Amino acid sequence: MTDTTTTSTPQQPAYPLPAPGSNDPRFTYGLLFDIADVLQRNGFPRPAGTDWADLMAALGRFLYQSKETS
Repeated sequence: MTDTTTTSTPQQPAYPLPAPGSNDPRFTYGLLFDIADVLQRNGFPRPAGTDWADLMAALGRFLYQSKETS
């Protein structure tokens, strides 16, 4: 268990990452399938149909900062 009574600098979040200029080779269908497997192992239903596109979009929003348009 972590001692929460000590004063320390709060850890900065690691996400979102800067938006890649082009496709990130780590953001693959394999990653998406691995996440679906973890969800299923933890009692959630496996994505089906349009769930896959929704999961990919949600993961992209979590991982990357939105690209600013001016």
